[in-house]
Amino acid sequence: MELTRDIYLRGAAWATAVQNLSDIFRTRTNYSLFMLSLSLGIMYDKRIKNPDMGEMEDHTPPSVPRNVLQNNDNGKLDFMFQAAILSTRTESYDEEERLRLAFGESTEFNKIGFLLEFANYGVTKLVEKIGVDSLQTMDQINEYLAAIVEGRDLDVDGLPDDMALDELAVDDIEMS
Repeated sequence: MELTRDIYLRGAAWATAVQNLSDIFRTRTNYSLFMLSLSLGIMYDKRIKNPDMGEMEDHTPPSVPRNVLQNNDNGKLDFMFQAAILSTRTESYDEEERLRLAFGESTEFNKIGFLLEFANYGVTKLVEKIGVDSLQTMDQINEYLAAIVEGRDLDVDGLPDDMALDELAVDDIEMS
């Protein structure tokens, strides 16, 4: 993926995340937050096109410099774009178009803009885990990520419909 400009992290959630999580993500704070937020947004398959600016409209937004992205990327952004475009339900592309976008040499599609929308959602999930101090915040983020990996986050790993229906049937029988 060719990176021609910095990625600006606009919105109140990004400002909050950078301010409150910089103690935890000390090296390449903005890059680390962007990549984690991007992963979360793709996992939830949710995007925010225009983030809430809050009181941040007059401030210069934090950014991820393109040289930091290029030096640390090693193909991660291409891989994440491919995963996002092939699996998302937020776009109505047919399979052929998805494959063309994911693996073709097309330059007219704004890949970074597309990925940023996923990251905008992901950062809202991170901000929800901010605690009263860095220790509590680290613990809450750790527990949150562990729950995702272990399949305990029902927002990501919802119950299958047939299992939910079975549970309702058992509850109805027990109440009779």
